[in-house]
Amino acid sequence: MSALEAVLFALTVAIPLVALVAGKTPERIAALIYVFNAIATGICGYFLGFKDIGTILLTFDGIMALSFLVLAVRYNYIWIALMMGAMSGYFAIHAYYLAMAIPLDKMFAISSNIATGVVLLSLTIGVVTSRRRPAEP
Repeated sequence: MSALEAVLFALTVAIPLVALVAGKTPERIAALIYVFNAIATGICGYFLGFKDIGTILLTFDGIMALSFLVLAVRYNYIWIALMMGAMSGYFAIHAYYLAMAIPLDKMFAISSNIATGVVLLSLTIGVVTSRRRPAEP
């Protein structure tokens, strides 16, 4: 594992952990959604070897995007809308690749990394701004 991969892995673990500890309710829910999706994807990949599980992973991506939609409607924060938009776009790209039977390539990996980066950045923004918000009812 290179140093860059180690840093990215640490951020992928640390940001949701910080959101769970330091965030308020919307940040905690968003972090839990992200963590559950990561765990579900990892479990499927471990047991099925990432072979012929495109539909399962697409389902996880769709559930994650819909969960962020519900969260965005409930709390009405722009950072949650960014998360929802990133995951919805990634869901669309994933569905296109699956429907057209295109083998996964660098463009798919780049879109996945951009979506993950936007989700983690948005979650960070949510945690930072949560200190300035009044308490939720």
